[in-house]
Amino acid sequence: MAHAAGVRLPFEEVPAGVRAWVERALGSVVVSATTQQGGFSPGVAARLVTASGRRAFVKTVGTSLNPKTPTLFRNEIAAIQGVGPLPTAPALYDVYDDGDWVGLLLEDIEGWLPSHPWEQHEADRVLEALAELTAALDPSPWPDAPLAAVRSEEFLSRWDNVIADGLDVPDWVAGREDELAELARIGLRALAGGKALSHWDLRADNIILTDDRVVFIDWAHAALAPPWTDEVILQADMRESVTLPPLSGDVAITGFLAAVAGGLWWGAFQPAPPGLPTIRPWQRKHALIHLDWVRERLA
Repeated sequence: MAHAAGVRLPFEEVPAGVRAWVERALGSVVVSATTQQGGFSPGVAARLVTASGRRAFVKTVGTSLNPKTPTLFRNEIAAIQGVGPLPTAPALYDVYDDGDWVGLLLEDIEGWLPSHPWEQHEADRVLEALAELTAALDPSPWPDAPLAAVRSEEFLSRWDNVIADGLDVPDWVAGREDELAELARIGLRALAGGKALSHWDLRADNIILTDDRVVFIDWAHAALAPPWTDEVILQADMRESVTLPPLSGDVAITGFLAAVAGGLWWGAFQPAPPGLPTIRPWQRKHALIHLDWVRERLA
């Protein structure tokens, strides 16, 4: 199943002030803007070429497209600035924020997204790069990062909503909703003690491969969490297609998986938010992946 996607706006349709910022920052007029697909965020995601031949990648969004996305972009700016120059993170050239529109001007990385479904050789390569990134981000080089357990508490506590709303659940879950809600609370408590910086949103369309780099992009959800968090999130994306290294049997990981599953399952029953028309089917699909993993770990 394809990843969910936001509705992309052509670069030419952003406010004139945003376009002027891009051209000032790059020192030349933009002559080509190629919109990139994939990812959840609405707004502009485009590869740019200027009259001088300089290349860059621009992400920008305003509150009219989605009222929450500019705040996520501000978090991404702070995260990339905190991470600093690492080969596994994109270089940040400049930023824009007029209180409504927020933008990032980043290096244009010549590469490709991993195959999805994943292929074994790419999965192995990405997991190796992630291990190096995790080591570099533990403890977090951005000490003021939000705490994942606080910022995502509502999402990770939604088994209570599933129960209160009487939502249908897979057959094996029926009658065990309270057990999964308690597991989710265990996972949330473990997250609260995290001191590493987690990307928090790793999947195939947030990774670029080149001949000599693995680059993790879209840091909008970065937060403090235990060092195992990103591998768990990424393995969930890989799990249906490749052989993966075993994870610790720690109940905190099982609890985290249960918490994510509950958040996704409840979300899948809600109306789609503005600019994200495909997110609810994606959430249901991935809730089932997480639930299957929880069932396996509880066996």
